[in-house]
Amino acid sequence: MAVMTVMMTEMMTVMKYFSVPALLSGETENKEDTRVRKDERTKKWPLKYEQLLHIEDHNFAMRPGFGGSPVPVDIDVQIESIDSISEGNMDFTMTFYLRHYWKDERLSFPSTTNKSMTFDHHIDQKIWVPGIFFVQSKRSFTHDTTLQNITLCVQPDGNILFSVRITISAMCFMDFSRFPLDTQNCSLEMESYAYNEEDVTLWKHENKSLNTDEHICLSQFFTEELSASSGYVFDRGTGWYNRLFISFVLSRHIFFFVLQTYFPAMLFVVLSWVSIWVDRAVPARVSLGKPFPTFVKC
Repeated sequence: MAVMTVMMTEMMTVMKYFSVPALLSGETENKEDTRVRKDERTKKWPLKYEQLLHIEDHNFAMRPGFGGSPVPVDIDVQIESIDSISEGNMDFTMTFYLRHYWKDERLSFPSTTNKSMTFDHHIDQKIWVPGIFFVQSKRSFTHDTTLQNITLCVQPDGNILFSVRITISAMCFMDFSRFPLDTQNCSLEMESYAYNEEDVTLWKHENKSLNTDEHICLSQFFTEELSASSGYVFDRGTGWYNRLFISFVLSRHIFFFVLQTYFPAMLFVVLSWVSIWVDRAVPARVSLGKPFPTFVKC
């Protein structure tokens, strides 16, 4: 009797699991899984930028059109500030935006809206860049607050804009023979480090390669002229290189030195004359006349 009771209990359990609602529930779950898998197969996942720009399909260690005509690279410089002019070190410090323009058809991509794609500094190590460096540079760095100040824009047809914000200290050979009425000519020179004229040519962008902010001013100098030009220089080991010159003329602010140097010197001279009206019995008259000769010697 006990055995019959156990068998009946097991049969009731089996019928519970294989009842009609349970079967219908399992069928619904199977249909849901099939639909999810079908949606995953038909879903269009967004392409990574490496796939969209075909970065993995080309060797970007080579310049565009290798073996053919040189790549024209337009340069645009926007000066943000001239931070300092050091007569002792014969150099100047400047902050500016350096923009490169060139075309690399390997980076072209299909677009229905004809809009460009913008990237940050992570992509510049994966594509070809002209490799511009600054001649006679002492120190330079790229700003990195809050991220590296680098922007790269790619047009659908492969036209590229590469912009970077830089602060640089470069040499400027100065002539002080007419000080303080002197005028100094300084220039920032740039060229491609790895590619000579057979591979890269530098040009002024749209014949206006230099832009400045109106608020640029210096305490000791007037900025009289800012200009851009290009030329060629010869390297005995690797040939001719195309070089771009950003030149500016600085005229010294005479009023600054009238207040800082000439007026204090004249004041010392006038004070030294006070000793003439001091009674000869006062020993201090001798000390009053000493500062002026000492000042001239310094």
